[in-house]
Amino acid sequence: MATAGPAPGGWHRPVNRYAAAVLAAAVAAAVLWGQLRDPGRTALAWTGMTGGIGVAFTGLGALVLAGVPGHRVGRLMVAAGVSSLGALLAVSWTEWRPAAWVGQWLWLVPFGLILLALLVFPDGRLPSWRWSPVAALVILGVGGATVGFALLTLVPPHDQLLTGTPPTTAAGRTALSIANVSAILAILGAAGVLASLGRRWWTATGDTRRQLACLLPTLCVMALTIWLDSSWNVSGAWLLTVVAVPAGMTLAVLRYRLYGLDRVVNRTLVWLIMTVVVIAAFVALVSLLRWWFFGSDGSSEASLVATGLLAVTFQPARERVQRGVNQLIYGDRDDPYLVVRRLTGLLRDTAEPDAVPQLLTEALAASLRLPYVAVETAGRHAPRRLAFHGDLTFHGEKPDGAESFDMLAHGEHVGRLIVATRSPGARFTRGERRLFSDVALHAAVAVETARLIQDLRTSRERLVVAREEERRRLRRDLHDGLGPTIAGMSMQVSAAQRIVGRHERAGTILDELAGDLRTCTVEVRRLVDQLRPPALDRGLPAALRAEGRRFDGEELSVTVDAPDELDGLPAAVEVAAYRIVAEALTNVARHAHAARCTITVELSDALVLTVVDDGVGLPTAGRRGVGLDSMRERAEELGGTCALRTVAPHGTAVEVRMPLRLGVPVS
Repeated sequence: MATAGPAPGGWHRPVNRYAAAVLAAAVAAAVLWGQLRDPGRTALAWTGMTGGIGVAFTGLGALVLAGVPGHRVGRLMVAAGVSSLGALLAVSWTEWRPAAWVGQWLWLVPFGLILLALLVFPDGRLPSWRWSPVAALVILGVGGATVGFALLTLVPPHDQLLTGTPPTTAAGRTALSIANVSAILAILGAAGVLASLGRRWWTATGDTRRQLACLLPTLCVMALTIWLDSSWNVSGAWLLTVVAVPAGMTLAVLRYRLYGLDRVVNRTLVWLIMTVVVIAAFVALVSLLRWWFFGSDGSSEASLVATGLLAVTFQPARERVQRGVNQLIYGDRDDPYLVVRRLTGLLRDTAEPDAVPQLLTEALAASLRLPYVAVETAGRHAPRRLAFHGDLTFHGEKPDGAESFDMLAHGEHVGRLIVATRSPGARFTRGERRLFSDVALHAAVAVETARLIQDLRTSRERLVVAREEERRRLRRDLHDGLGPTIAGMSMQVSAAQRIVGRHERAGTILDELAGDLRTCTVEVRRLVDQLRPPALDRGLPAALRAEGRRFDGEELSVTVDAPDELDGLPAAVEVAAYRIVAEALTNVARHAHAARCTITVELSDALVLTVVDDGVGLPTAGRRGVGLDSMRERAEELGGTCALRTVAPHGTAVEVRMPLRLGVPVS
C-alpha cells in the first residue's frame, strides 16, 4: 500500500540542506588546510580551475535540483562538481597514497559529466535516439581515459602523470595506449555534443530556443577568456568560462524568463561575432604589416596602424553584422516590402485557393521568426480557426503578447490575423504592427476568395446531387407509374380489338392507337434509361461487375474487386462512379493495349475507385483526350478528385476519391 511522502517544505529538505552545507564546509576546510600546508603542491591555475568547477557546478546544480527536483541536467552538474571537489581534495593530501592515486585520474570525470549534461540540455533528454552513440562516445572516451590513467599510476614509479616521463613497462605502455585511444573517442564525443547543441538550436522554436540562447553569453565569455589567456597571460582567466557555463545552464533549466531576452541574445550575438572578427583581423593585420612594411621589430608600429584601420572599419562592420543577426532572430522585419512582396507572390502562384491561408501562416511565421500565426474567420456563432502554424502556449500558459489584426474585404469584417510575440512579455514595434495590418488585408482578400470559391463549389455539388436525385425520382415514377399505365392501356386496346372484330373503321382506329401506345412505351423506356443507368438499379457493385463483363474477353481480362453491398450512397456519387469506371474501361480497351485490368472499390471516409491496367502507360506527349477531362470533371463536381499515374513496370492507374456527404471535400 502506497504511503504519502513528506510534504513539500517538510523537515527532510532542511536536513538535506544542512547536511550538504556541513559536508561542503568540511571539504572546503580540508582542501584549504592541505593547500596551506604545502602551497607549491599543485599549480595555482589547476587548483583554481578544479575548485571553480567544483564550487560552481555543485552550487548551481543544487539550485537546479531545488527548483526542478530530479532534473537530469541538475544531477549531472552536481555530480561533476562533487567529483571535481573530490579530485581537488585528493590532490591536497597526496602524502596519503590512496589520495595521491585518486588525484591523478579523478579530475577527468567532471569533464565527461559536463559533456553529458550539455548533451541532454535543456530538458534532460537526448535530442533523439540517434544521438545515443554520442553519449556512448563520451562515456567510453572519458571513462576509458580515466581507467587508463588509473592503471598507469598503479605501475611504478606511480607519478608518471606528474613528471611526464614515458612508461617503461609493458603494463604502463598498455595503460597509456588505452588512455590515448579513449582520449580520441572523448574528443569525437565532445564534437558530437557541440553538434547536438547546434542541431537543437537550428530546429528549436519558442521557449526551447530561448533556453538554448542562455548559453550564447558563454561563448562570448569563452572568447574573452581565450584572448586574456593568450594575449595578456592573465592567470585564472578560465575561471570566467568555468562559472559562465553552469550559470547559463541554470538560467535556462529554471526557465528564468527575462522580458526582452531576444534583445539580450541579439546584442550578445553581435558582440560575440564582432569580438571574434576584431581579434582575428587585428592578429592578421599586425602579421601582414610586420611582414610587408615594418619587419620583425616593428610590432608597436604595426599594432598602432592595425588599431587605426579597425577603428575606421568597426562601425560599418558592426552595422553589417547587426543586419545579419537581425535577419537570424527577427527574419525580414527590417524589410517589410520584401515580406509583402513574398506573400503577394504566394497568393499569385498558388493554384488552390483553399491552401492559401495555411501557406500564408507558414510563410509569415518563417519570414519573421514568429512562434505562432493563425487566421480566424468570422463564423455565425463563434470565430473559426481556418489555419495556423506554430504553438501558442509557453510552458502551458497563454502568453499575453498575442495580438490580432482585423481582416477587411469589400468593407466587411471577414476575420482576424493572430500573431504571437517572439517571447513572453515582448511587444511588437510600430513598424511590425503596420506590416501585420497590411498582411491582414492581403489575407482578407485570399480568405474571401477562398470562401466564395467554396460557396460556388458547394452550390455546384448541390445542383449535381439535386439533379441526380430528381432523375432517380423521375425514373422511378416513370418506371413504376406511367410505364404500367401505358402498358395497361395497350392491353385494353388489344382487348377492344378482339371485341370489335371485323368492324373496319373501329379496327383501324384501334390499330393506330395501339401503335401510338407502343411508341409511347418505347419513348418512356428510353427516357428512363437516359435519366439513370439501368444497371444501377441493382446497386453500384453489381453495375460495375456487369460493366466489367461487357469488356471481359480473350484480349482483355477484367477483374472487379468490390464489396457486395454499398448502401446509402448518394445518387450523384453512384452515377459519377459508374460513368468514370465505364470511361476508364473504354480507354483501356481502345488505347492501353493491356492484357489485364483490375477495378477496386473501397469505402472508408470516401468512396475510392482504382482502375489499374498493365498496358503501355500514359503518353509522354500530346493533348489529353476528352474522356480524361470528363472523368476529372465528374469527380470535381462532387468535391472529389481524379488522378492518373504510371505504375511499374508499365501500365496506368486511375484513382478516384469522392465524398460520401455533400460539402465535405476529400483530402
